Amino acid sequence: MANWTKDDLYRLDLKYAEEGLYPHQRPMRAARELLGSRFVMGVFGNPEVEEITKTYAELFPEVKSTWPGTGIGLAASVDQVRRLILPVVFGTVSLQPWQAGFASAEEWWNWCRGQEAIASDASFAFVDLLDLSNGLSTVGHQNPDAEILWKMTQSNLGDVANALPAVFSVDTVIQPICMVAELALKAHLVWKGAAPNSFKGAAGHDLIKLATSMAQQSPHRDDALVAEVVGKLPPYVASRYTYVGS
Repeated sequence: MANWTKDDLYRLDLKYAEEGLYPHQRPMRAARELLGSRFVMGVFGNPEVEEITKTYAELFPEVKSTWPGTGIGLAASVDQVRRLILPVVFGTVSLQPWQAGFASAEEWWNWCRGQEAIASDASFAFVDLLDLSNGLSTVGHQNPDAEILWKMTQSNLGDVANALPAVFSVDTVIQPICMVAELALKAHLVWKGAAPNSFKGAAGHDLIKLATSMAQQSPHRDDALVAEVVGKLPPYVASRYTYVGS
Protein backbone atom coordinates (compact mmCIF):
# COMPACT_ATOMS: atom_id res chain seq x y z
CA MET A 1 0.00 0.00 0.00
CA ALA A 2 1.29 3.46 -0.94
CA ASN A 3 2.56 5.56 1.92
CA TRP A 4 2.06 8.83 0.04
CA THR A 5 -1.02 10.89 -0.82
CA LYS A 6 -2.03 13.61 -3.26
CA ASP A 7 -1.44 16.10 -0.45
CA ASP A 8 2.22 15.03 -0.51
CA LEU A 9 2.38 15.82 -4.21
CA TYR A 10 0.75 19.23 -3.69
CA ARG A 11 3.27 19.94 -0.94
CA LEU A 12 6.22 18.86 -3.07
CA ASP A 13 5.03 20.83 -6.10
CA LEU A 14 4.87 23.98 -3.99
CA LYS A 15 8.43 23.32 -2.82
CA TYR A 16 9.64 22.66 -6.35
CA ALA A 17 7.96 25.85 -7.58
CA GLU A 18 9.74 27.87 -4.90
CA GLU A 19 13.03 26.20 -5.88
CA GLY A 20 12.46 27.04 -9.54
CA LEU A 21 12.44 23.42 -10.68
CA TYR A 22 11.07 23.00 -14.21
CA PRO A 23 7.59 21.38 -14.24
CA HIS A 24 8.62 18.45 -16.43
CA GLN A 25 11.32 17.50 -13.90
CA ARG A 26 9.01 17.40 -10.91
CA PRO A 27 7.20 14.01 -11.20
CA MET A 28 10.41 11.99 -11.19
CA ARG A 29 11.92 14.17 -8.47
CA ALA A 30 8.83 13.56 -6.33
CA ALA A 31 9.08 9.81 -6.88
CA ARG A 32 12.70 9.80 -5.78
CA GLU A 33 11.93 11.92 -2.74
CA LEU A 34 8.89 9.91 -1.63
CA LEU A 35 10.33 6.46 -2.22
CA GLY A 36 13.92 7.01 -1.14
CA SER A 37 15.81 3.70 -1.31
CA ARG A 38 12.71 2.08 -2.84
CA PHE A 39 13.06 4.24 -5.96
CA VAL A 40 13.96 1.66 -8.61
CA MET A 41 13.26 1.89 -12.34
CA GLY A 42 13.54 -0.66 -15.11
CA VAL A 43 12.24 -4.17 -15.71
CA PHE A 44 12.35 -5.04 -12.02
CA GLY A 45 11.55 -1.53 -10.85
CA ASN A 46 9.13 -0.36 -8.22
CA PRO A 47 5.65 0.12 -9.79
CA GLU A 48 5.07 2.99 -7.36
CA VAL A 49 7.44 5.12 -9.46
CA GLU A 50 5.01 4.99 -12.37
CA GLU A 51 2.04 5.49 -10.05
CA ILE A 52 3.54 8.64 -8.53
CA THR A 53 4.53 10.16 -11.87
CA LYS A 54 1.13 9.31 -13.36
CA THR A 55 -0.75 10.87 -10.43
CA TYR A 56 1.51 13.91 -10.53
CA ALA A 57 0.67 14.43 -14.23
CA GLU A 58 -3.03 14.12 -13.47
CA LEU A 59 -2.79 16.82 -10.81
CA PHE A 60 -0.50 19.06 -12.89
CA PRO A 61 -1.01 18.34 -16.65
CA GLU A 62 1.56 20.99 -17.61
CA VAL A 63 4.37 18.63 -16.57
CA LYS A 64 3.75 16.89 -19.90
CA SER A 65 3.00 19.91 -22.08
CA THR A 66 6.16 21.75 -20.97
CA TRP A 67 8.58 18.86 -21.53
CA PRO A 68 11.32 20.28 -23.82
CA GLY A 69 12.85 17.02 -25.02
CA THR A 70 16.11 17.84 -26.75
CA GLY A 71 14.57 20.71 -28.67
CA ILE A 72 11.22 22.28 -29.58
CA GLY A 73 10.34 23.47 -33.07
CA LEU A 74 7.43 23.46 -35.50
CA ALA A 75 6.22 22.22 -38.84
CA ALA A 76 3.39 23.42 -41.05
CA SER A 77 0.77 21.69 -43.17
CA VAL A 78 -0.61 24.53 -45.29
CA ASP A 79 -1.69 26.95 -42.50
CA GLN A 80 -1.90 24.36 -39.72
CA VAL A 81 1.09 24.56 -37.39
CA ARG A 82 2.18 21.65 -35.23
CA ARG A 83 4.68 21.74 -32.39
CA LEU A 84 7.56 19.30 -32.70
CA ILE A 85 9.44 17.99 -29.66
CA LEU A 86 12.59 15.98 -30.31
CA PRO A 87 12.67 12.90 -28.09
CA VAL A 88 15.64 12.17 -25.87
CA VAL A 89 17.54 9.24 -27.36
CA PHE A 90 20.37 7.06 -26.17
CA GLY A 91 22.84 5.39 -28.49
CA THR A 92 22.36 5.21 -32.25
CA VAL A 93 18.74 5.26 -33.36
CA SER A 94 16.74 6.09 -36.48
CA LEU A 95 14.34 8.94 -35.77
CA GLN A 96 11.31 9.56 -37.95
CA PRO A 97 9.50 12.93 -38.18
CA TRP A 98 6.26 11.52 -36.72
CA GLN A 99 8.12 10.63 -33.50
CA ALA A 100 8.46 14.34 -32.67
CA GLY A 101 4.84 14.85 -31.71
CA PHE A 102 2.53 12.40 -33.45
CA ALA A 103 1.09 9.13 -32.17
CA SER A 104 1.96 7.22 -35.33
CA ALA A 105 3.26 7.49 -38.87
CA GLU A 106 -0.35 7.28 -40.04
CA GLU A 107 -1.35 10.32 -37.95
CA TRP A 108 1.63 12.22 -39.38
CA TRP A 109 0.66 11.31 -42.95
CA ASN A 110 -2.97 12.30 -42.41
CA TRP A 111 -1.85 15.64 -40.94
CA CYS A 112 0.23 16.13 -44.10
CA ARG A 113 -3.06 15.61 -46.01
CA GLY A 114 -1.57 12.61 -47.75
CA GLN A 115 0.52 14.93 -49.95
CA GLU A 116 4.19 14.29 -50.64
CA ALA A 117 5.05 17.99 -50.98
CA ILE A 118 3.63 18.85 -47.54
CA ALA A 119 5.27 15.81 -45.95
CA SER A 120 8.58 16.77 -47.54
CA ASP A 121 8.48 20.34 -46.20
CA ALA A 122 7.44 19.12 -42.75
CA SER A 123 10.24 16.55 -42.78
CA PHE A 124 12.78 19.25 -43.60
CA ALA A 125 11.47 21.26 -40.63
CA PHE A 126 12.05 18.21 -38.44
CA VAL A 127 15.58 17.74 -39.79
CA ASP A 128 16.38 21.45 -39.31
CA LEU A 129 15.31 21.18 -35.67
CA LEU A 130 17.44 18.07 -35.29
CA ASP A 131 20.43 19.85 -36.83
CA LEU A 132 20.01 22.84 -34.51
CA SER A 133 19.82 20.70 -31.38
CA ASN A 134 22.68 18.41 -32.36
CA GLY A 135 24.69 21.37 -33.59
CA LEU A 136 24.48 23.03 -30.19
CA SER A 137 25.89 19.88 -28.62
CA THR A 138 28.72 19.84 -31.14
CA VAL A 139 29.52 23.53 -30.69
CA GLY A 140 29.86 23.01 -26.95
CA HIS A 141 31.84 25.83 -25.39
CA GLN A 142 34.12 26.53 -28.37
CA ASN A 143 32.60 29.97 -28.76
CA PRO A 144 30.57 30.91 -25.64
CA ASP A 145 29.15 34.10 -27.16
CA ALA A 146 27.82 32.28 -30.23
CA GLU A 147 26.57 29.43 -28.07
CA ILE A 148 24.51 31.82 -25.94
CA LEU A 149 22.93 33.36 -29.04
CA TRP A 150 22.07 29.94 -30.49
CA LYS A 151 20.57 28.84 -27.18
CA MET A 152 18.46 32.00 -27.13
CA THR A 153 17.44 31.18 -30.71
CA GLN A 154 16.35 27.75 -29.56
CA SER A 155 14.45 29.23 -26.62
CA ASN A 156 12.54 31.73 -28.76
CA LEU A 157 11.79 29.03 -31.32
CA GLY A 158 10.30 26.93 -28.54
CA ASP A 159 8.13 29.85 -27.44
CA VAL A 160 6.86 30.35 -30.98
CA ALA A 161 6.16 26.63 -31.38
CA ASN A 162 4.25 26.55 -28.10
CA ALA A 163 2.15 29.61 -28.91
CA LEU A 164 1.55 29.64 -32.66
CA PRO A 165 -0.68 26.54 -32.98
CA ALA A 166 -3.22 28.03 -30.55
CA VAL A 167 -3.18 31.78 -31.20
CA PHE A 168 -6.14 33.64 -32.72
CA SER A 169 -3.95 36.42 -34.09
CA VAL A 170 -0.29 36.16 -35.07
CA ASP A 171 0.45 39.68 -33.84
CA THR A 172 1.57 38.49 -30.43
CA VAL A 173 4.14 36.07 -31.88
CA ILE A 174 5.69 38.35 -34.48
CA GLN A 175 8.29 39.58 -32.01
CA PRO A 176 9.64 36.13 -31.05
CA ILE A 177 9.56 35.07 -34.71
CA CYS A 178 11.74 38.05 -35.60
CA MET A 179 13.98 37.22 -32.64
CA VAL A 180 14.47 33.65 -33.87
CA ALA A 181 15.74 34.99 -37.20
CA GLU A 182 17.81 37.78 -35.65
CA LEU A 183 19.49 35.65 -33.01
CA ALA A 184 20.26 32.83 -35.45
CA LEU A 185 21.89 35.26 -37.88
CA LYS A 186 23.89 36.97 -35.14
CA ALA A 187 24.98 33.62 -33.70
CA HIS A 188 26.46 32.60 -37.04
CA LEU A 189 28.23 35.92 -37.50
CA VAL A 190 29.67 35.74 -33.97
CA TRP A 191 30.74 32.15 -34.65
CA LYS A 192 32.61 33.49 -37.67
CA GLY A 193 34.39 36.14 -35.60
CA ALA A 194 32.10 39.14 -35.26
CA ALA A 195 32.14 40.88 -31.88
CA PRO A 196 28.85 40.45 -29.98
CA ASN A 197 28.72 44.18 -29.20
CA SER A 198 28.99 45.08 -32.90
CA PHE A 199 25.22 44.73 -33.33
CA LYS A 200 24.17 47.65 -31.18
CA GLY A 201 21.57 50.15 -32.39
CA ALA A 202 19.06 49.90 -35.20
CA ALA A 203 21.51 48.04 -37.45
CA GLY A 204 21.38 45.14 -35.01
CA HIS A 205 17.73 44.58 -35.95
CA ASP A 206 18.28 44.87 -39.71
CA LEU A 207 17.59 41.28 -40.74
CA ILE A 208 18.28 41.92 -44.41
CA LYS A 209 21.72 43.34 -43.62
CA LEU A 210 22.50 40.51 -41.21
CA ALA A 211 21.41 37.90 -43.76
CA THR A 212 23.52 39.55 -46.45
CA SER A 213 26.56 39.49 -44.18
CA MET A 214 26.02 35.82 -43.44
CA ALA A 215 25.67 34.98 -47.14
CA GLN A 216 28.89 36.82 -47.91
CA GLN A 217 30.83 35.02 -45.18
CA SER A 218 29.35 31.56 -45.65
CA PRO A 219 27.68 31.12 -49.06
CA HIS A 220 24.94 28.47 -49.01
CA ARG A 221 22.37 27.16 -51.48
CA ASP A 222 19.57 28.44 -49.23
CA ASP A 223 20.80 32.05 -49.17
CA ALA A 224 18.11 33.16 -51.63
CA LEU A 225 15.42 31.49 -49.48
CA VAL A 226 16.74 33.16 -46.32
CA ALA A 227 16.77 36.53 -48.07
CA GLU A 228 13.18 36.00 -49.23
CA VAL A 229 11.98 35.10 -45.73
CA VAL A 230 13.69 37.95 -43.85
CA GLY A 231 12.54 40.35 -46.55
CA LYS A 232 8.93 39.54 -45.64
CA LEU A 233 9.34 39.95 -41.89
CA PRO A 234 8.16 43.30 -40.47
CA PRO A 235 10.58 45.75 -38.83
CA TYR A 236 11.36 44.32 -35.39
CA VAL A 237 10.94 47.51 -33.36
CA ALA A 238 8.02 48.98 -35.33
CA SER A 239 6.05 45.72 -35.15
CA ARG A 240 5.78 46.11 -31.37
CA TYR A 241 3.24 48.87 -31.89
CA THR A 242 1.57 47.86 -35.15
CA TYR A 243 -1.46 45.64 -35.54
CA VAL A 244 -1.21 43.55 -38.71
CA GLY A 245 -4.32 41.41 -38.20
CA SER A 246 -7.73 42.00 -39.66
